[in-house]
Amino acid sequence: MSQAAILLQDPAPPSVPEAISKGRSTLIGFSTPRHFNPVSWVVRRFTKSEASHCFFLYWDDDFECDMVLESHELGFRLITWKRFVKKNRIIALVEPAHPLDKGFLRLGEWVGSVYDFGGLIGQSVVQFGRFLQRKWRNPFRSSRAMFCSESIARCMQWAEHPDAKKFSPKETAPQDLLVFYREPGRAVLLDIQKWK
Repeated sequence: MSQAAILLQDPAPPSVPEAISKGRSTLIGFSTPRHFNPVSWVVRRFTKSEASHCFFLYWDDDFECDMVLESHELGFRLITWKRFVKKNRIIALVEPAHPLDKGFLRLGEWVGSVYDFGGLIGQSVVQFGRFLQRKWRNPFRSSRAMFCSESIARCMQWAEHPDAKKFSPKETAPQDLLVFYREPGRAVLLDIQKWK
């Protein structure tokens, strides 16, 4: 083929990123940072969890890409999946058997709110109580801020999940939700090999 013919061919189509959540209900993910993070370390240390963070993954029609909604140290925010996985190692990604979309829509009013650092510290008290086989409430909970696992527990309640009562939002850790969603019939576990 001549060089002129090569130049006249249509350019290669742009690479379209894989749409993980498109056509699915809201997904839940579990992760831990790829590099040392003190908040992550505290969460894993006190909750004995393989994941220090949990988040929502959904398809955004406006941006036409997978977006993460998370309660992060910087606040309750949206970030693209592509950016998220650069800094976070994915432990699990699940599609709940009971759709959470109804509850997910209510989380929009929380975007921009601050992270509940007090509630996170209070989790150490909750976990110590569990170690003593006692059920203690989080002493530093806030009604104006959320941490990651709380946002998922609240979403489950708002979505009228039949098992939502098992979780007290301010006393729920990422590991509690991870164990729950790994139980048979609770969710479809998605392949995460490329983001580990």
